[in-house]
Amino acid sequence: MNFGATLMMAWLGAFADVAAAGEATKSAPPDPAYCARRDADPEKCVIQDGSPHKPIVRKKQPPPK
Repeated sequence: MNFGATLMMAWLGAFADVAAAGEATKSAPPDPAYCARRDADPEKCVIQDGSPHKPIVRKKQPPPK
């Protein structure tokens, strides 16, 4: 019984460490005061929380006859 309890506690501890590591990788929202400046880096002020949008493709109009 003691070995089973130890194994269970080790597994739960490892699971908690993985969950905490996942939370640490989330980036903080950009600082509004910094992003309002003219010399602010755009890479630091853009929230990137998903895949990029599909590009808009416009069909060429046939030339007039």
